[in-house]
Amino acid sequence: MNNVLHGLKVLDCSSVLAGPLTGSFLAELGAHVTKVEAPSGDVTRTWLARGEAREGTSAYYEAANEGKHVVRKDLKSLEGQEWLEHELADADVLIQNFKARDLDAMGLNPESLARRHPHLVHVRLVGFEHLPERLAYDVVVQAEAGFMSMNGHPDRPPARLPVALMDVMASHQMRSAVLGSLYERATTGKGPYAEVSLFGSGLTALANQGTAVLMNETTPLRQGSSHPSIAPYGDLLQTATGELVIAVGSDQQFGALCEVLGLARLVTDERFATNPMRMTHRERLMDELNGVTQGMERTSLLAALHEARVPAGAVLNVTEALANPHVKAHYVVGDEGQEKLRTSAIEFRRFD
Repeated sequence: MNNVLHGLKVLDCSSVLAGPLTGSFLAELGAHVTKVEAPSGDVTRTWLARGEAREGTSAYYEAANEGKHVVRKDLKSLEGQEWLEHELADADVLIQNFKARDLDAMGLNPESLARRHPHLVHVRLVGFEHLPERLAYDVVVQAEAGFMSMNGHPDRPPARLPVALMDVMASHQMRSAVLGSLYERATTGKGPYAEVSLFGSGLTALANQGTAVLMNETTPLRQGSSHPSIAPYGDLLQTATGELVIAVGSDQQFGALCEVLGLARLVTDERFATNPMRMTHRERLMDELNGVTQGMERTSLLAALHEARVPAGAVLNVTEALANPHVKAHYVVGDEGQEKLRTSAIEFRRFD
């Protein structure tokens, strides 16, 4: 039942990642999405990773443009503007991330567009809402929203997140803007204009880390995968056949972990009796845990932890993660050799 947007006409005039991911999401839900690219094509077509075939389109581009009809138009030309105006007449949604200085030349000034097409839901991605002409890319926002300063290890420089998560999070904000605007249009008959900030998407995703700074006036530091306020959470256990991560969020879960590992004595050790104490003595605690797990087999240990209701997971590389039969069945689309990931984890069901 993932065709809940069947009949919806979307013009995706965006480029790079956040906007195109939004268009692919709408296509996955059944909308008819036309991707409008410049005559030279979306720049990400040429963003080939090391080892990709030079004559092909990049995986980067393919990841964000599944299920669309693609056309190439010069929207600053008379022919391009006439084509766009004709398409907008019966379009439901417009997605774009053009620079502010180009909007008038393309006939996409939000106020003017709303007057000509009051039915249209118009969602635009901006980089820095307070600096409209400044170029914004994912890694720049990672840096200035504070993410790079937290990512990595204390003895190493700040590190970029390995996925363009600022763009991914901005895409989720754009999806919310589209769906919320469609609801408003259904209520009022008019489609609103919504702006989503890439910088703001990063800032609002700081969540507990950002609020901790505001409430406690403390600055988060790089500490690898370890959680800043829970132990052992995000910490790695070494086994004879690979690493696993644990996410112990309560004293009860800690007790269950210790029982599985045959370390029940740690539960009554005052250094580890409560989460604040485990935070204080985290390094010693992990030495105790790893001293046992290093001789264990990962799969059997994970099974025992899951049985005891201890949150834990194997540390897999991406190839291993995508080889899971469930993942292939539910999250991979396309034929062999042209497989791509879905952009959404939503499954709709109807019960009569």
